Amino acid sequence: MHSTGGNYDAIRSEIEKRKLWPYVEARKVLNRHNYDPEYIYTFESGFGPSGFPHIGTFGEVVRTEFVINAIKEFGFKTRLIVFSDDLDGLRKVPEDMPDRLKEHLGKPVSSIPDPFDECQSFSEHMNNKLRKMLDGMDIDYQFRSSKAAYESGEFNEGIGILLANYKRLEEIIAPTLSEKTLQTWYPFFPICESCGKVLTTIVREVNLQNSTVKYSCSKDYGEVSGCGYEGEQSFLNGHGKMTWRVDWPLRWFALKVDYELYGKDLIDSFVIGEKIMRQIFRTREPANMYYEMFLDETGAKISKSKGKGLTVEDWLNYGNIESLRLLMFKQPQKAKELSFKIIPWYVDNVINSSIDCHSKESIKEHEFNFIMRFSVKDSVFPNMSYMLICNLMTALKTTDKNLIKDYLSRQKDLSANDLESNFVRDLIEKAGRFYNDFGGAETREVVLSDEDISYLRQVVDLLSNELGAEEIHNSIYEIAKKNNIEPQRLFKLLYLSLIGQERGPRLGTFIKMIGQEKTIDILLNKVQKNSA
Repeated sequence: MHSTGGNYDAIRSEIEKRKLWPYVEARKVLNRHNYDPEYIYTFESGFGPSGFPHIGTFGEVVRTEFVINAIKEFGFKTRLIVFSDDLDGLRKVPEDMPDRLKEHLGKPVSSIPDPFDECQSFSEHMNNKLRKMLDGMDIDYQFRSSKAAYESGEFNEGIGILLANYKRLEEIIAPTLSEKTLQTWYPFFPICESCGKVLTTIVREVNLQNSTVKYSCSKDYGEVSGCGYEGEQSFLNGHGKMTWRVDWPLRWFALKVDYELYGKDLIDSFVIGEKIMRQIFRTREPANMYYEMFLDETGAKISKSKGKGLTVEDWLNYGNIESLRLLMFKQPQKAKELSFKIIPWYVDNVINSSIDCHSKESIKEHEFNFIMRFSVKDSVFPNMSYMLICNLMTALKTTDKNLIKDYLSRQKDLSANDLESNFVRDLIEKAGRFYNDFGGAETREVVLSDEDISYLRQVVDLLSNELGAEEIHNSIYEIAKKNNIEPQRLFKLLYLSLIGQERGPRLGTFIKMIGQEKTIDILLNKVQKNSA
């Protein structure tokens, strides 16, 4: 990474030339403090510990790290705060969790027992999962919790400013609330001293001089009902929390946040936060960018509260960490499907990105820099394909590592050292798991017509002679031409017969890799099955 070296005009000029999205975001952050080399630029990423962290959670932190690395490349100082909203009340029992959690609905997740009996609380269990995930990715961050921030008094100044400006705050929030909600709305939720719930309390009276509120635990929230207790307590030092849309800007103010990424579903909340920052705290909201949500195979948004979605561990069982980082880098403002079947594509694209990056004279601006955290020189990946390995396993009906290596050795671009590298060994192992668990790629059983059988027999006759890869490829075109059919139709038929997919690796090369004799066996087997 560069040193600032004092020439800030040159640095500003260089950053302004860069087009990749992390540099665009970096400019927003650096401009806030006029590229001050001594200032520590503060980033925040939020986590709601009401369910397990999933890849979307990881993605927010990793994307934030991309922007941080764009800044650090030029020698500027940064810090990343990963903030857990563990004073939030549990609204419903997440899927695949014990029903006994129902008795704790409405309470802050930090005061609910751990349903797995491993930690002091529900939120500590989820926070530990998050920290383990981020530590495993070697991400540099400071972990902060809402409970600790409120109880330590760190938020007291901001709470005082907000409640002193209650009327202005109500004007900002009111358009987003129903008339019924607005009747009892107050930006602060006391934690009931009797039942411990935070979602069911209503503030009845406020004393700003004494920093206290009188409240009743009398509200219904979904299936949760208040216990009826009435009391008085301080609104400082963790005896309650601000409502979500007020709590977020409170965080920005108290932690002096310069930048935050957030999901598209929070755009309206961010707009409200922006107004609170400008009109009540009299300061700027963080520089920011929204990202699109991940969708499951049905097109539904992935939700941690429903317990759905891939985990980082799931992904790493089949793909490498670089492929996961590439997933987060590509078009963050475009919705993407997140499922097991996309993993091979991303692994192969990391390899292609590596090859492209190392083929260039200058790599000042390349996605591979971000994927590899600017250690590109130490990251040269062999020119191979995860999908090719899956296709080999499908055609050969084996995951035998030595056998797969033997077939891969027929690929010109791979050296003996490549084949013995940890990278290739790891990829064969992961592809083997993918093949065993998902049948390689999604495969289709081909149903052959009499015409199809005729075409395959002609290809079998062709392969009875020893040919080069290019000769095989061109000869298949000739067979299509001779039979007056589109070459695409014949290639599709061959791919379906060999690997159960409509397309695949360059066919002549693939046939030479698995061997003409083996290819003939596979095709004749298909013919026999369909002739019976």
